[in-house]
Amino acid sequence: MPETLTGVTSPSTTQRNSLLLNLPVEIQFEIIELLQRDWQASLVQTHPLKSLRLTCRQLEALCNPVFATFISINPLSRRALELRKELAPKFAEYLKVVECHISGQEGKVELFMESVLTTILERTVHLRKITLHYASTDTRAHRQLLSAISRLNALEDVRIRELDHQGYPPRYETVQSTFHHRLLNHILDYHSLRLRVLLVSGSTPMHESIFLKLRDTAGQLRRLLISRCLTIEARGAFADPQKWACAGRLEYLFIKQCAIHSATIARQIGAGVFGPLREFYIVGCWENSGDSLESAVTVWTIPPLKRLRVDQLNDLEMSRLRSIHAKKVYMRMVWSSRPLSIGAFKGSTTFPGAAELHVEKDWEDKDFKELKRSCAVRGLTNIKRDLDSLYD
Repeated sequence: MPETLTGVTSPSTTQRNSLLLNLPVEIQFEIIELLQRDWQASLVQTHPLKSLRLTCRQLEALCNPVFATFISINPLSRRALELRKELAPKFAEYLKVVECHISGQEGKVELFMESVLTTILERTVHLRKITLHYASTDTRAHRQLLSAISRLNALEDVRIRELDHQGYPPRYETVQSTFHHRLLNHILDYHSLRLRVLLVSGSTPMHESIFLKLRDTAGQLRRLLISRCLTIEARGAFADPQKWACAGRLEYLFIKQCAIHSATIARQIGAGVFGPLREFYIVGCWENSGDSLESAVTVWTIPPLKRLRVDQLNDLEMSRLRSIHAKKVYMRMVWSSRPLSIGAFKGSTTFPGAAELHVEKDWEDKDFKELKRSCAVRGLTNIKRDLDSLYD
């Protein structure tokens, strides 16, 4: 086995080659495959890594995808798992990115895979980004894993994704018993003051207590991406005029298929509860029961957004969101007909301040000309037909 490079952050070329060349043959083959696929290299020498002069950046490029492959839900032999656990102390200190699948099962293989992951995380002193795939039905405690995550002192980018995308998510009243809830709570308890990027995607509802903790403690967030996990139970908390802790630092907000009223979203952005956003991207929420009771008027208190992306939104949602001020607007599959889109842009109250508009490539010439005429009435002349359709 190769020497242990303890405490070394910039190993010499000799040390790097020694570390890689002395890996078991199975691992060398995995690395070769990654090189062939990602770098489009053709390496068929007897010792394909011998002549490589690897920089630290290239070493990370090798380590990260290999370890992401190591920890997966795919069945692996006991020997393969033991090999990965044995290598963890030698490679983990170089890792800055880790992606892993966390099984909700309690079989011997699943438990051993989790122990391998825990061993890796306990040694990743420079880890900055972690992507965790979870099962919506998982109610296990995963205490050792959470303990390892709590000690990731360089962590600033967390992405939590649901594995199964099941049609029947856990009921809101049972959410606090899920691993999803404990994981989010743990991340915010230990890393909220350092987080710059947070993505939460899945049908498991985000509990109101987690939402409020996110709002009130994650003061360094630059990018926030939330998909499907804000249910009707979060509407009251989302509508609260309390400013977010990240206001003034948050630059990018993404909301997809959440049950928050579009009027509420537009009002909160305009009121500046997220601070002066640079970009907002929304994909159809489809949960607008009672939305007609809310005012469509938005008092705008922040500079116009640099970019606004609206995707798969119905007429009611667009009637609320059109009050958002933005310089560049990208719209795809919005409104129920082209004439509605064309008519909306005759007035300056549709996306005030817009200087550039992007629509799908499949707009017919006749409709596109009408849209350009409509926009010209308000002085908007930079219209581009350059967006791919949803099914391209």
